[in-house]
Amino acid sequence: MKDVKTINQNESQQRMHYVIADLLMEIYLPRTVNSAEALPSFAPFLVEHTDGDPILSVTVGFEKLQDDMEQTKLLSEESLVWGDHFQFRESENYYYTILRTSTKQEEWKMRSSKDFFHNEVYAVENEIQSTTVLSWLLMVTFAQSALRYQTLLVHASVVEKQGGGVAFLGKSGTGKSTHSRLWLTYLSGYQLLNDDNPAIRIAADNKVWIYGTPWSGKTPCYRNVGVALRAVIRLSQAKENKLEWKRGKEALITLLPSGSGLRWNSGLFGAMTSIFQRVQEYVPVGHLNCLPNAEAALLCETEIEQKQINEVRE
Repeated sequence: MKDVKTINQNESQQRMHYVIADLLMEIYLPRTVNSAEALPSFAPFLVEHTDGDPILSVTVGFEKLQDDMEQTKLLSEESLVWGDHFQFRESENYYYTILRTSTKQEEWKMRSSKDFFHNEVYAVENEIQSTTVLSWLLMVTFAQSALRYQTLLVHASVVEKQGGGVAFLGKSGTGKSTHSRLWLTYLSGYQLLNDDNPAIRIAADNKVWIYGTPWSGKTPCYRNVGVALRAVIRLSQAKENKLEWKRGKEALITLLPSGSGLRWNSGLFGAMTSIFQRVQEYVPVGHLNCLPNAEAALLCETEIEQKQINEVRE
């Protein structure tokens, strides 16, 4: 492999450790950066001491990446978050994530190994404590690296009660956050766990858990909590409220659009598909056509409870 210049890990950097979904991230930040200001949503996940091995390492610096982007392949320049200020590129040995904030022309770049274990963020110094770019890039690395550990990020809103969570899936604008608020308003005892990117993890005993993460969209809900996943429900807007349970291939199709595995990497995409396959084997998956009203929440909770009663009887 051709030698490339990397960001050095030295005494000018501080090493931070964060545990998300029981997985350890290692991040090297310049000492000039206030981690609490640069990554405020990460505070609940910070750990001071750890003996475990990280699932990924990210080194952040203010150098300029010297790699020739003309020698790389453009995989995507579409992003719901960054619009046309984003590119994802590939070379023989690396993936490159390139973006800029809407008001600036300076580019952030991240170079990642193909398994996303080694990552280097070439940051814009005067933006690192005033934007969410670094947090978003860390989400990209975690989403891919976690797949090796039966863990995946999903685009969902999640409510939890007494150690059990329900995840709501759907396209942007479908009403996931609205439906969660209906549960919080009209159903007793529920709390919001995460409103955008929770993590699902399959334990060694095949029990499926869902966790809060530092990434919760526009809703500041950053809870370092994991609960058993009771059900996954995909939402569609409709003129009436009706829930239909899915099984097998239909359940997998219901889940797949909400996963964060890279479609261009067959290994990562295959890992994501395999995790979803196992999820639908152990957790009820449904499709709720609904209105944004209290009856939709009541119907959904009742159907989930009845589903669990029936499965116990079987």
